[in-house]
Amino acid sequence: MLTKTDFLLYLDAPMHLWAKAHEALEARTLTPYQQHLIQQGQQVETLARQYLEKIVFSEYARAQFLWQPTYNDGRYEARVDALIFDQEADAYDLYEIKSSTSVHTDHELDVTFQVLLLEDRLNLRHIHLLHIDKTYNHREALDLKGFFTVEEISEQVDQRREAVTKWRQEAALVMQMEEPAPGFACTKPRSCPCLALCHPDLPDRPIYEIPYIGKKAVTLREQGITAIQDIPEDFNLSEKQQKHLQAVKTQQPVIDHEAIHQSLERLHFPLYFLDYETFNPAVPLYPGYHPYQHIVFQYSLFVLATPNSDPQHYDFLFTENSDPATRLVPHLVDHLGPTGSVLVWNQSFEAQRNKELADHLPEYAERLLGINDRLYDLMLVFKEGHYVHRDFHGSASLKAVLPVLCPDLGYDKLEISDGEQAMLTWYMIQQGNFTSDEITGIEQALRDYCRQDTFGVVAIWEYLCQL
Repeated sequence: MLTKTDFLLYLDAPMHLWAKAHEALEARTLTPYQQHLIQQGQQVETLARQYLEKIVFSEYARAQFLWQPTYNDGRYEARVDALIFDQEADAYDLYEIKSSTSVHTDHELDVTFQVLLLEDRLNLRHIHLLHIDKTYNHREALDLKGFFTVEEISEQVDQRREAVTKWRQEAALVMQMEEPAPGFACTKPRSCPCLALCHPDLPDRPIYEIPYIGKKAVTLREQGITAIQDIPEDFNLSEKQQKHLQAVKTQQPVIDHEAIHQSLERLHFPLYFLDYETFNPAVPLYPGYHPYQHIVFQYSLFVLATPNSDPQHYDFLFTENSDPATRLVPHLVDHLGPTGSVLVWNQSFEAQRNKELADHLPEYAERLLGINDRLYDLMLVFKEGHYVHRDFHGSASLKAVLPVLCPDLGYDKLEISDGEQAMLTWYMIQQGNFTSDEITGIEQALRDYCRQDTFGVVAIWEYLCQL
């Protein structure tokens, strides 16, 4: 039988479903962060059941609550999150639980698959999606009624019926095929669960490293082209994509010196190089936060007063079990002056954190929003294609750029070497998973990591200046 999980796997890529049906999915170990996301989803599911039983179910005069029942018709199978049977109306109301803060297309497809199966055996009345309310403002204790919201999506399901009916039939046929079709393959080898099937003999410079290649990758693959260097010169690529093609073919970086010069000319001393570390739980940890709002628990700041001065470093890390913002923000504004450019990597992230901190601590709003007016995103030099190197592998992330331009500034010798590890380590401290003696060393590891990220931006800026 085709399960709901199988159907969603088919929508991801038909090859992934075929691989599952033929026991060809590759075994993968979940990262600690992936495990955290699963546990967080389970936490939300537990709270959602309490919400349904205590709040929603109480609104029915005479009813029966069904938790995660499984149904099948011999062809399709689905486990439903929750059903409430209204005995007075002789009708069922379906409640699908999601840990997101809004209704997404894949949610509608997921629920439609269930409805097509259930409506032949149950009198379905209302179709609901239960999700987190993004406007929820946490207080000392969790308010279940405010934390969740219920949306009627019966109309959306009706609009998806025809497509889901077609796709589930196609998916069932894919499971029965003895051999997969080449067109079944996905276009995301980095996350592919069956790399040997979707991307056999993947070259060192695959076409998927061209930024935003999208459906063009399918066209190239149909022509037998999987390596960037084999892409014809007349193939329809954007100007930025052409630069990545050129960098691979010539084995030389593509540098627009004038564009970089004009960009750096916008900077004004003193220069501040800023980086935040955050954690964004579904269920807020402290009063005044919204679901999934980032808690800024650490910052690192390098200050360069003049072009010839040595950078001065300041940082702050808060690991006590209370809101870090009340201590971190005053410390930050004491060291980040009122004038001068503030360099970051991925401006939208720091800008949004400053805006949230301004809402959280109104007395510092003017200073925090003033920082946003001075932000300069060094990542854009690479994202906009002013500097393209084949060893960036199509990425403009700091972890991709820094080792290429500044090979001595690697992360391999650090105890904490990436952002996911940093945020989970901080969260584990909050959960009491370490002794006080252990925390001292862990705090230093967190400081070392955040410092490395920030100094990396300093080093890349210096490198670009020398061009």
